[in-house]
Amino acid sequence: MTELEIADPLAMKDLAAFTGLAHRLDPDGAMRLHVSATVLVVTVAPLYPHGLGDTTPLVLAMRMLRLTGPENDGLDEVVPLANLKDRFAREENATRLPVPPNSVLVSWTGIAPPKGQWTARDRIRGDVLRSSAEAGISEVSAGAPEGSGSHAVKALRSKVWSKPMTALGGTELPSGLAFAADALRFVPETATASGSESEDYEVFESSGWLRIATPGGHLLTRGR
Repeated sequence: MTELEIADPLAMKDLAAFTGLAHRLDPDGAMRLHVSATVLVVTVAPLYPHGLGDTTPLVLAMRMLRLTGPENDGLDEVVPLANLKDRFAREENATRLPVPPNSVLVSWTGIAPPKGQWTARDRIRGDVLRSSAEAGISEVSAGAPEGSGSHAVKALRSKVWSKPMTALGGTELPSGLAFAADALRFVPETATASGSESEDYEVFESSGWLRIATPGGHLLTRGR
């Protein structure tokens, strides 16, 4: 079995928490594990379209961790979040992450964002992300009371999270980015009693993709 050795124990705990949050969003979801030299890139998709006609935006959440060595350079596996959660539950693993052997096929993994040539395009405030997430969650809750059919709920979620949160140079940033930032705790609550301005984060663009760099990781989507 392939094992990844995380260089920092705190990073290992952070990855375990990230996996747990992603699993809570989608118990049947998956995580992509990609190794380049001594860097492990982990990616999940809090939102993505399921089939033709689905207007749900593709939203990827990505984090990077340092490995102790390049032994697994080139590894690229997509594994169930549930299986990864089980690996993290075993304390004896310490900083070792055994890669689950049962890889899966998921549609969003075939849509890869660019690896380079990102250009800083604008900035977005943390309070805009938080307020957009709160507004969307409230809209979904109000529009999908108990007993609503799964198709109706799915259609509502797609509508809500595809709404533009803001626009940068005419390109819309879907509210789904705010949903992911909130649900995965990528944006900390830093409001102060002094009323100081909210922190803001850089937005980058490359080949039709947009990326928000936050303290918790990177949020990516394809521009519209």
